[in-house]
Amino acid sequence: LKRLAMANPYVAFTFKDEKRTLLQCAAQSLEDEGAALKRLGDIMGADFTENAVAIDLEQEDFRLTGFAGLPTLNRANAQYQFLFVNGRPVKDKILNHGVKVAYADYLARDRFPLVCLFLELKPEAVDMNVHPAKTEVRFREPGKVRSIIVSALKNALKQSGFRASTTVSDEALSPKALKPFRVPR
Repeated sequence: LKRLAMANPYVAFTFKDEKRTLLQCAAQSLEDEGAALKRLGDIMGADFTENAVAIDLEQEDFRLTGFAGLPTLNRANAQYQFLFVNGRPVKDKILNHGVKVAYADYLARDRFPLVCLFLELKPEAVDMNVHPAKTEVRFREPGKVRSIIVSALKNALKQSGFRASTTVSDEALSPKALKPFRVPR
């Protein structure tokens, strides 16, 4: 449900059980340029919206949009990596590897960036019928797709000026982190 909400920011989503609301996402305005990021914030949290860089690359018949977290905003697993092809949530080794390669110079091996990427391409350039659930895909030109992911992410991270996420700077400047300096006698 979260993935459907990410791909459709102009639609409201509410998911409840008997006792509480599990997911609440208001519909975003069609005129709002930041609608997609606001929706991602509803799902991935305020830390992501404060520490994400925009991705927008169009190359030949491919278009990659979305947001990628700064390298200092990372997790111990890939739970916050969301990838979409033609509006459909997918799990794909080519896309995952592209993200991993793009962040390789910035993250330790056991850390994972937060990303939400939307790849749009012609329907004949991708086979969505690899798996019955349609979550696995096969690209006609996998090398080109991987290259687009890597270059778009690397360019966005480079343009961010290598700034640290607010979560890291907040922790570094917290009173707990600031210990008094004592000169040894």
